[in-house]
Amino acid sequence: MKLSSLKDLKVIKKDLAPAEPDKSPVQKLRSKSVILKSKEEEHARNEGLVKGQKVRMMDTNDTATIVGFGKDYYELELDGLVIRAVRSEFIPINPDEDRKLRSSIQPRRPKDAEEPLASEDPLADLTVDLHIERIPGSDGIPEWAALEYQMNYFRQVLRKNLKHRGKRITFIHGVGNGVLASAIRKDLDEVFAVSCTYTFGPMGATHVTVR
Repeated sequence: MKLSSLKDLKVIKKDLAPAEPDKSPVQKLRSKSVILKSKEEEHARNEGLVKGQKVRMMDTNDTATIVGFGKDYYELELDGLVIRAVRSEFIPINPDEDRKLRSSIQPRRPKDAEEPLASEDPLADLTVDLHIERIPGSDGIPEWAALEYQMNYFRQVLRKNLKHRGKRITFIHGVGNGVLASAIRKDLDEVFAVSCTYTFGPMGATHVTVR
């Protein structure tokens, strides 16, 4: 090919040059995001607990709803408030079981009683049996939660009677392995020491006197 000028050479050189790569941005394929559950949520699921589940508080028998999970605690919505509770402070329920439990803890009036229970002498000696099968509303309590349920009932009874100075309450806890007795006396020493005195009784009982 005969070139007549330098201009013709530049045109031919341009035609023979390799094509430049496409510099347009490469569209990356979007990967589907994977939502990982937290360790706390996985732990709760392993215990059969999920958000939105109804639970019953051990110390008040109130119904709450699980709304979140934390390290070593659960977030529960109770009467519009969000509280934190450890696993031993509540048990999972369903509506049918809850109705049965609530009806079972209503105070029962003795058949031969002529006066309502509220008229009983507040200073009269009181005996409270803490064996799990004798505590109202204890049907269906799992074995691992029995001790905490017994302790919550013990505290309820004691707090209810703290306003009656001189009142004597005998808590029957049995002999057994001594775990319940030790827990009761630990509370009396550390929580109720200012309000009560106590003595050991025979046959697995602890006698408490309100100051």
